[in-house]
Amino acid sequence: MTRPRLLSSRHNPRFKRWVSLLDSPGVKTHQQCLVSGTKLRKELIQGTETSICEILLPPSYEMREDLPSQTTGFTLAKPLFDELDIFGTKEPLVVCTNPSIPQFDLLQPPKGLEILCPIGDPGNLGALLRSCRAFGVRTVILLREAVHPFHPKVIRASSGAVFGQSLSQGCSITKLYKPEILKWIIPLDMQGEDIATLAWPQHIRLLIGEEGIGIPSLPYSQRFSISQIHTSIPLNATVAGSIALHSYRQQHRQ
Repeated sequence: MTRPRLLSSRHNPRFKRWVSLLDSPGVKTHQQCLVSGTKLRKELIQGTETSICEILLPPSYEMREDLPSQTTGFTLAKPLFDELDIFGTKEPLVVCTNPSIPQFDLLQPPKGLEILCPIGDPGNLGALLRSCRAFGVRTVILLREAVHPFHPKVIRASSGAVFGQSLSQGCSITKLYKPEILKWIIPLDMQGEDIATLAWPQHIRLLIGEEGIGIPSLPYSQRFSISQIHTSIPLNATVAGSIALHSYRQQHRQ
């Protein structure tokens, strides 16, 4: 990396682009994401799967990592850096190119463990992606209602698992009613067969609903649920999904 350039104007087009990466529309428009955190930054720099475009440094910061030669460095004035450093790390921020997310054919039968996900809360989606990566989910199919997976809060909540988890794009949750799509879907619901006594099918497309909204009322052929007999605390979608993934892996090892 060449000597970092100094940037002090919030009217600079680059800075405006970086600010836009703090939310889903900007991440989608520019096909880039903003990554924070020392551990994850070092993992991305050392890896080869993710393309690093730029690195943003706080004032008077001495860069100690070797960066790819094509990476451009910028030293930002403190107010500008603080605006981008939404987690208060005071560490360099990395701008990366988003990995591609292919369209998924929901007409095809499931292969292995697949997750259908409409989750719009960044923290919840990040936590679920972390569990999906840990339990070897074949692919997470993001429905149109889901927050962008490379939103900075999703990246942070997933501890970077989003960069390693296979992701696909699906239709809107409102389109799942079509019989040719619905026949392959099993929802995780409050009403259904308890996973504690369930013989999990090896090939399954599991729908995990949005927090508070739940799943659409459709004529599913089967439903799975998690018994809450031993707790008075209701489980949110992310926790319930993680328990379900663990239960599946107890019967189907990776």
